[in-house]
Amino acid sequence: MQPIALRDERGFNQVFAPIGSARFRMERRHDWFIAQIGTLGARRVLEIGCGTGETAAHLAAHSEAEIVAVDISQAFVTAARSHFSADNLRYELFDLMGEEPLAFGRFDLICGNGILHHLVLELPRMLRTLRAMTNPGGGIAFIEPNFLNPYCAFIFGTKIGRRFARLEPDEMAFTRNELQSVLAETGWGTVTVETRDFLVPGLPECLVKPVVGLEPMMQATRLTRWLAQSHFVTARV
Repeated sequence: MQPIALRDERGFNQVFAPIGSARFRMERRHDWFIAQIGTLGARRVLEIGCGTGETAAHLAAHSEAEIVAVDISQAFVTAARSHFSADNLRYELFDLMGEEPLAFGRFDLICGNGILHHLVLELPRMLRTLRAMTNPGGGIAFIEPNFLNPYCAFIFGTKIGRRFARLEPDEMAFTRNELQSVLAETGWGTVTVETRDFLVPGLPECLVKPVVGLEPMMQATRLTRWLAQSHFVTARV
């Protein structure tokens, strides 16, 4: 189990230590979000569940968009503000499910890394809220755990895995079909759910290159693609 770097005020695990494969894995996720900004030509971007701020800081540094990053944890927002600053970046303590969703206006892109699976019980309401917050022609981009991946199946689907990972009671990974269905039901269009990424967090650094080398082959066939670790989700208004 990958060491925990930071828990929220309730004691649940939210941030893993940046060791082994974690840093490389996060960097290429950051690059994917940057690509989504470029695809949409996004001028205003909202990251929900920003944690300690690394992703938002990367987006601000590698785009000209205004980045607003929100989290429900005061500890995380405080940590983000203490480590990162830029003219086009702000961190805010904010709960989209309990406060006025248009408090910061509308956005061209709303994104998050491993956020929707914390909101399973409220997911349809959340997705409708996000749609109302998105400008015409804008969209969403999320990376979420794939329940069919053996690592995720253990973490999310077994009592011992959930206990070791310090998961929230309602936290649950998704299948590809579940995500496609709920996005369509809540009015999103041009939905894509790509299941890929075999680089699970916490792998020793010596295994990063071999896994990355095997990924194109594993992701190219239906026989193995469904075992990948994450769903890369996009949709448009």
